[in-house]
Amino acid sequence: MASSDYILQLVRQALDDFDDKPLDVSVRRAVRIANLVGDTKHAIRLSLELRPTGGDRQSNGEASRMLMADPSTWGSATGPAEQALTQYMNDRKFIKDDDTGQETVEAHSLTELEFWDQELRELKESGERIDYKHDLASRERSRRIVARTRHLTFALLCSWERRLGYTSINESIFGGYRVKVDKLLTDGVPELLQQFNAVYRRLQEAAETSPDRDAAEELSQAITTCRRILKAVVDHVLPPQDEPSATGHPLDDAHHRNRLFEFTKRAIESKSSNKLTDVMISGLYDRFVAVDTMTNKAVHAAIAFETANLCALNTYIICGEIISLHDLQRDASDVG
Repeated sequence: MASSDYILQLVRQALDDFDDKPLDVSVRRAVRIANLVGDTKHAIRLSLELRPTGGDRQSNGEASRMLMADPSTWGSATGPAEQALTQYMNDRKFIKDDDTGQETVEAHSLTELEFWDQELRELKESGERIDYKHDLASRERSRRIVARTRHLTFALLCSWERRLGYTSINESIFGGYRVKVDKLLTDGVPELLQQFNAVYRRLQEAAETSPDRDAAEELSQAITTCRRILKAVVDHVLPPQDEPSATGHPLDDAHHRNRLFEFTKRAIESKSSNKLTDVMISGLYDRFVAVDTMTNKAVHAAIAFETANLCALNTYIICGEIISLHDLQRDASDVG
């Protein structure tokens, strides 16, 4: 999957070149970007502007489905593909016969419209006799189509630039946590990361191929691995101890939750900050318990994948916070 930073670079390149490149170039770039960000409706909507007239109907449909984030919605009256087609036809609809009011759709691609426009100019320059009324109307219609497509493409690029700029900041924040956790686990217990990635892939494959099948077992494995990752981090910052805490809580290997709360109490001097971190940690453990309850029932693969995703994200955030606190505590000890 392409990163937000990479897609953002594509968007900004398309915007920087927008006035210097032919419109069909910018539209193709926008289709690619829409496909990468999962914007099915606009990926198909803009691809229709590029599609030449004619061709095999089945092949045309297959090409559109290739651009869909969720091909299962193909054919749905309210799906993104149908919405895109409706908008396309409305933008290109015109009255063919003034007397009868009969409507039709201008189906030529942007490239074809530009070609016919150039042909008309050359005919006029050559002095050849042409039907000005018909051709001028056609040319004006083509100009409006091109102008609308230009406006839509530019607006979408601007919208994606704003959205991806925000997403990129979030990715850098969460990425910092993940780098720390991954480095620790790669150095200490790399098999956990490998196990988690394997389970996560199984969940994703199950959700994509059969979203309604029972995936409780895979979800249970994913959450168990999250617990192991969290324990590995706790073992790193506060190894098991024979002596209990000052409040009498055991700090041995079996009670890593006690050790985690004990570590945060020692590491954070501010009581308010300590309380915030404790609430975050408690929330993660509560999520683990809730998932345990789910795994005793039939859990559809799509739901299992989303649940595991949220648990993994929360695990990494908490682990990143713990490692950051440990690093700050170590640095303070070195200074002292």
